[in-house]
Order: sequence, then C-alpha cells, then structure tokens
Amino acid sequence: TKKKCFICEKNIPLDYKNVRLLSQFVSPYTGRIYGRHITGMCIPMQKRISKLIIRSRQFGFMPFESKESVFIGDPRITVRSR
Repeated sequence: TKKKCFICEKNIPLDYKNVRLLSQFVSPYTGRIYGRHITGMCIPMQKRISKLIIRSRQFGFMPFESKESVFIGDPRITVRSR
C-alpha cells in the first residue's frame, strides 16, 4: 500500500488564498518552499502546494521574500585580555 501524506489523509481543502496554511511550507528566514524531505508530502501534493504558493505570491497574498535577517556579527574566537 502507498503511504498517504497528511493532506491526502485528512482531505484538507487547498486554496491560494489560505496564507496561514501555505506559509507552513515556506521557510520564515529565506522564503523558500520546503522540500518533500521536510514536509513529508506525496509528490502530487508537493507540486500542488508549490503551485499554490507561487500563485499566492503572484496575486500578492504572500511575500516573495521573507523578513530581512539581521546581521548579528561573528562570535569572538579568541579572548582578548588587557
């Protein structure tokens, strides 16, 4: 038997206007769509989610890039004592 993903099992309705659901499949740091190894979805649902995220971005419901990451700085490797 084929293993179903949770969207297929629960029969969750998908829509490009449902930003709350679609944003769970997008990295909050980079804005990239997560792959199947992270989401655990089947191939058809992964393709469908990706297309819906792209459509949602084109219509302005979701941003193309996520928040700008703040540069914190490199940690000190050596201790400077004086």
